Amino acid sequence: MTTISPTRVSMYDFLYQDTQPMVSLLADAAQLSLPQTRLALSASLQAIVSALLAYQQRHQGQTVNKKLFNRGAVKELRQHNSMNFATINATLYHRHDVADAIFGDNARVVKASEYIATQVDATTAQVQTLLTCLCVIVLRELAILADYSKLDNEELDKWFTLQPQFLSAQRFDEKVPTTTPALIENTNDTNDTNEASQNSANNKNTAHADDINKQQHQHQEIASENEHLEDITSETATEAAALTLTPPSFDTYWFELTGFEPKHDLAVQDMQQATSNYLKAIGRSSDNLQQGRHNDMLVFAQMHAIALPHQRWLLQLAKISDIYLSRNRLRITSEPATPPTPPFVSLGLLGGNSDNTPVTTSETPIEYDAPKPLWRNPVILLIILVIGGLGALATLKYQMQKSDNASQAEPIVKQVSAEERQQQDVAIVKVDEDDSLESTAAE
Repeated sequence: MTTISPTRVSMYDFLYQDTQPMVSLLADAAQLSLPQTRLALSASLQAIVSALLAYQQRHQGQTVNKKLFNRGAVKELRQHNSMNFATINATLYHRHDVADAIFGDNARVVKASEYIATQVDATTAQVQTLLTCLCVIVLRELAILADYSKLDNEELDKWFTLQPQFLSAQRFDEKVPTTTPALIENTNDTNDTNEASQNSANNKNTAHADDINKQQHQHQEIASENEHLEDITSETATEAAALTLTPPSFDTYWFELTGFEPKHDLAVQDMQQATSNYLKAIGRSSDNLQQGRHNDMLVFAQMHAIALPHQRWLLQLAKISDIYLSRNRLRITSEPATPPTPPFVSLGLLGGNSDNTPVTTSETPIEYDAPKPLWRNPVILLIILVIGGLGALATLKYQMQKSDNASQAEPIVKQVSAEERQQQDVAIVKVDEDDSLESTAAE
């Protein structure tokens, strides 16, 4: 069983991690310092995500796909496979048009820029440049993700519907442990050893000075080892925090500005998915590794205040998002000679149960509607009717032309026959010479 983080399907988490490599490029375009850009970047992403959710709530996924993801600016920007000055120039050219389309009007863009400018101590024009540039980049990244995952309009709506739980305050209230379990166990073992040595030293005879000195020397070594472990633990926790790139908590002010109305239903985890008996029954438990054939199946890991259905299209979206982020495609570099290939996800990683094990609604793969037969397709019927009508008209016209030609040719034939009848018959008679001489002599 292979687990993947639920944040891989979160637009906010994906965009925050995806845009980190281009902080310096955005700072140069907006003429901001790097600390100002980092703060303005997270706030701008919150505003854009909220505006996109509000747009989908008003117009649904089909309009999002046609009017936003398939815009000419997004198609032009998708021709660039890396971030550089050519890419940022194309972004600057289309930024106002795209920002107005996402936010609805320019007034909201200005108001959002003013709100962010007060937080980062910058001018409204500088923040507006950063915000509008990010609008184009965000549409490009989400359009690529939806295209690679082959999401239809219905799945696009479901993807947007899952986003509010990643922005809720309950999700960010979870405290992330600052130490790894292995290091905690090693530290506890060392502390237990230290306490045991101290107790044994107190029980021994205090008269032996040499033994006491040795024990004190051992205590000092153990204490130094504990300090070393604590240093390693803090360094590991710092590195882990840097790798996860958890975005800051979401500001609900953006819901008020964009007019988005999130559903306040608490996320309920699927208890059948959470119980070990169910996982063991379908072969996804660690106790059943040799019996089941689902050891390579991809499932979502459990996360505080997050509940995701285990559906094939969503798992495919999560895996492609993970592959896309691992490629770090927004790093500042020259355009590659050949464009990178789209991420490929094995169907075996996303497939359903291969043996006769019970399934639930969340485990059942999506069943697409069967295609309609040709004779029930209105387009095919219309084409057949048009072709049949044109063929009938052509046949009728041919018959009419044929009858007209026949009627015109009949008088000519009659006239020729009359002329032939008017001609005199000429007979050629051969006269014998002897008969002619006899007739002459008689005369």
